[in-house]
Amino acid sequence: MLTGAATSFDPHHPEFLGDPYPTYARFREEDPIAIVQPYGHPWVFRYDDVAKALTDASFGKHYARDGDGVAGPFRMMSHFPRGLFGSDPPRHTALRAAVEPVVRRALDRSPEVASELASAFAASVARRQYAELMIEFALPLPAGVLFTLMGIPGQDWDALGRWVFSIAAAHDITQRPSVRAAGATCSMALKTYFSAFVAQSIDAPVDGIVGELCRVAAAEPDGPLTSGDIEMVCMDFVVAGYLSTSYLIGTGLSNVLERGALVAALRDDPTLMAGAVREMLRYDAPAQIVDRVVLVETELRGHTLEPGTTVSAVVGSANRDPDAFDRPNDFLPTRDEPHLSYGAGAHFCIGDALANAVCPAAISALLAGPPLAVDGIPQWQTDPYLRGMTSLPVRFDPN
Repeated sequence: MLTGAATSFDPHHPEFLGDPYPTYARFREEDPIAIVQPYGHPWVFRYDDVAKALTDASFGKHYARDGDGVAGPFRMMSHFPRGLFGSDPPRHTALRAAVEPVVRRALDRSPEVASELASAFAASVARRQYAELMIEFALPLPAGVLFTLMGIPGQDWDALGRWVFSIAAAHDITQRPSVRAAGATCSMALKTYFSAFVAQSIDAPVDGIVGELCRVAAAEPDGPLTSGDIEMVCMDFVVAGYLSTSYLIGTGLSNVLERGALVAALRDDPTLMAGAVREMLRYDAPAQIVDRVVLVETELRGHTLEPGTTVSAVVGSANRDPDAFDRPNDFLPTRDEPHLSYGAGAHFCIGDALANAVCPAAISALLAGPPLAVDGIPQWQTDPYLRGMTSLPVRFDPN
């Protein structure tokens, strides 16, 4: 039986949030599956265990309990229907089969859209000597690409972005009640917005992902995709779809700028960027922790886990496991070992193409301009589930 062996570990301590990797190394060596407070359930730290939690049929996204879905106002989204991101097979399989072809076709346009928007944003911030890169570049760029592909009108982008940022902040269970209440309120606002947007798109389908999903649903009235499912797909994409890419741009750029030779290499040979982004994802995964729930009694590293147990798969630790990666703490753009930052198995990230298009375009656009450097102390997310900067001050040197 697992015990609270990790009682001295504070996953919200600023020192850990600034650099979690030495702590992960200690857990992999000394306590690879441990109850972590204040979460009260096991976290797993080694690559093989994380991979099992993400791929084994014994683990899923949802376990039905009596009274499920009445978690209270600070977890407002738990009251919403379970869409593509929150369901398990067979429902997840049917939904994904209906949604993924539409999303993949739309994301084929993402390199073109990302390149155009990245150049415009980069030129705007580089006109000044100093910039706050997260607020002025890394957050609005992926949002703009995703919203364009979804068919969301430009005048709505700012409001949606603010709502999503508030929802993400509320995911941190240590935040004060006002922050968590604001996140719940914004969840309701986002749900209401997409209810109206989908209803409008059913009557007069717009170009983009939302309109195409509405056409698919209309063509198959007895199929798996309902208007409610489309609303939840929209919410899932907007809440999870671009913030992770924003965080990847921030951490990725910071890691590149620490390596002068890599900056020069990427400027001289743009074909190296794809490998560099793969390594950014492994080295500093935006989603550090992914929760799964035990569906049937199973064993993990000699521990019996009962159905209904939540297990946190620490992807950030798995991606630095020396049993899976050669020189795991070195940033190696030519590395070809597979990381787990997009997940694995049935829930492999459906939006991977967005990050794969936006991040290279973003960093290439910045490196093509005046030389830049971090100029200040970056501020990190307070939620250990997310590895991302909330502030990245930079200085541009036109000379």
